Amino acid sequence: MEDGNEVILPETVNPSEQTEDKLYPHIDDSSKDTNLKVDENSAKANSSVAQLSGFNFWDVNSYKRTVKRIDDGAKLCDDLSKLLAERAEIEGLYASKLQGWSKKWKDLIPKSAEYGSVKDSWLNITNEADQLAEIHNELQVRVDRVNRDVQQWKSSNYHKSLLSWKETKTAEEGFSKAQKPWAKRQDEVMKCKRAYYQASKVRDQSEKLYKEACVEGSTVTDEQVRKLKDKSDKASNDVQTARGKYQESLRDIGNYNPKYVEDMRFVFDKCQQSEEERKNFFKQTFLNYSQQLSLSPHFNRMTSIYTGLSKAFEAADTSADISWWSINLGIDMPTRWPEFEEYTGQEEQTVTMLQQQQQQQQPKQTTTNQTNTSQETPGSPSAKKSSVCSTL
Repeated sequence: MEDGNEVILPETVNPSEQTEDKLYPHIDDSSKDTNLKVDENSAKANSSVAQLSGFNFWDVNSYKRTVKRIDDGAKLCDDLSKLLAERAEIEGLYASKLQGWSKKWKDLIPKSAEYGSVKDSWLNITNEADQLAEIHNELQVRVDRVNRDVQQWKSSNYHKSLLSWKETKTAEEGFSKAQKPWAKRQDEVMKCKRAYYQASKVRDQSEKLYKEACVEGSTVTDEQVRKLKDKSDKASNDVQTARGKYQESLRDIGNYNPKYVEDMRFVFDKCQQSEEERKNFFKQTFLNYSQQLSLSPHFNRMTSIYTGLSKAFEAADTSADISWWSINLGIDMPTRWPEFEEYTGQEEQTVTMLQQQQQQQQPKQTTTNQTNTSQETPGSPSAKKSSVCSTL
């Protein structure tokens, strides 16, 4: 795109170099197409949209759709940037959720009732979340990088002026300058056409009045008939004059059509080139986006994460956990049977203390549990935490 510079139109085409196929029809060419003929490369005549709407680029001000497309391109850059920013935010939020979830359970698991090697498996689940969060944080950075490329491209290709983009203003001025001489000639054609039609209408009315006056038995005087005859002849002459001006205006605009087509095509091709650059950039951006979000580069890391996780779970030795419980808290603990002990004066106090400890141990645990339960109201964070730990 041009940076706000005025579009320089090509030189005028010599009318003597035109082909015999006229680009604008004459009034006698009733059997020919009444639309402006253009090269197939400059407009697609088979466009279903154009046929249904009656739109034609070569009509006055119809180029404004092409001008608006420049503004639409800038807006599409903003929309694409917003799309990418939201996608990056999703990656970041997911990573943050994983990390928060991991931290919560890393705090709860050590306080749970689980023990032994299976307890390590619980912690390995949280480690997997931390490793996966790292990958999604990297994906967020990658998508943000794609978004920055879009913003930089827009800054390089769209330049803001006072009220619009400079590229839009340049295209508008270029089309307007190319179309203004042709539009002036078209106005002259329409003016001459209306004059010709009006003169023909007057002629037809005058001829009708004259013929009616000449009918046998008419009460119109000879003088009146003569005046009607003069008026009819004058109307016929006016028609020929108007017809000649109409034909001349058509020849004039027909001679100018090649210049008009060339000038409009010059500006249009520049707009097409800019739009093609935008679409190609968007295409490359989409391809880059898919590459940045692809998990293929992370395949080895993710495989390692879940392979390691599976191995850690497999390594959990439940038999060893059960054996540990039996040795440390169960029947494999050393026995301590009562034996006869000689009285020395201090044994009574020792026996009493042991009995009191055994009797108070269970009630004390029950009281502690009841106290904790009464202090925690349903729905409180501490109550929920205790519930989770009890479940574990």
